[in-house]
Amino acid sequence: MKRIFNSLILFVIASVFFISCNEQKKELKELIEKFNNECPVPLGDIGSINSVSFDGETVEMKFTSNETYAPISSLSEHPQELKEILAMSLTQGSSRKLVDLIISANCSFKTIFVGNQSGQRAELFLTTNELGNAVEKTSNMNDKQKLVASMVLGSKIKLPLAIDNMMKLVGLSLTSDALVYKYEIKDTETGQNMNSAKSLMKYMVLSQMANSMKGGMIEERNRQFYQALVDCKQGLEYEYHELNTGNKMSFRISTDEIKEVLNGKWDNQPTADEWEDFSNTLEGIGEEYNDEIIPDTVWED
Repeated sequence: MKRIFNSLILFVIASVFFISCNEQKKELKELIEKFNNECPVPLGDIGSINSVSFDGETVEMKFTSNETYAPISSLSEHPQELKEILAMSLTQGSSRKLVDLIISANCSFKTIFVGNQSGQRAELFLTTNELGNAVEKTSNMNDKQKLVASMVLGSKIKLPLAIDNMMKLVGLSLTSDALVYKYEIKDTETGQNMNSAKSLMKYMVLSQMANSMKGGMIEERNRQFYQALVDCKQGLEYEYHELNTGNKMSFRISTDEIKEVLNGKWDNQPTADEWEDFSNTLEGIGEEYNDEIIPDTVWED
């Protein structure tokens, strides 16, 4: 009798769960129909949602991907970063309820990205647990922290990123107090002179930060990013690793220095192109006179 009673209890619990799950799936289907009426839904820099479908077990979302932001091939190569970017993008606004329902209805989630330039496709599949974990990882972040994290993840998708024929950005990481950029330099002479050029390189970075906030929408997003770093009490750290000699050099930009950039202290500084012209001039003079001419007193450490 006791065994029959226990089995009956389990049957009732399972029935309630089954009814609840079916109700959630029904609600999910209705929400998807409404969501499709709003498509395309813009997702900032990464592109837009074009359509959503549901077969009863898996929700499939199709995107047009902005390949100026990141090539389709890079999305396939960075699945973990892409999962976290999606979690942060889809847990804001009208899409938040959709994601919550996918998880509560115990459904999986499939995304299809189509490049807006190449037409190539990339797919990403998340189980219910993977989607839930990605959402949970961002649930305790405030808006400023999400902005910093999303821009870092978006940049990591593009790595390694060639800056010029000598230097490339190979790493980005967030520590408790800084966003760390890691560069590799392959020119041996640059490696030998890196520390003497530290002050000039910091000066150039501050100058370029100021110039990156002048203009339109992208520039305003850069300003919001730097302000978010200040609000999150995270400075910037730049590490340079010379491949041929093994030499290393680094410097930090504090939150107070970022505030100075935001407040206009570094306005009207040379642009990136002007710095490149200056660098080429220095290189030409160095070759002509066979002497070190890079100043080390531009910035006082």
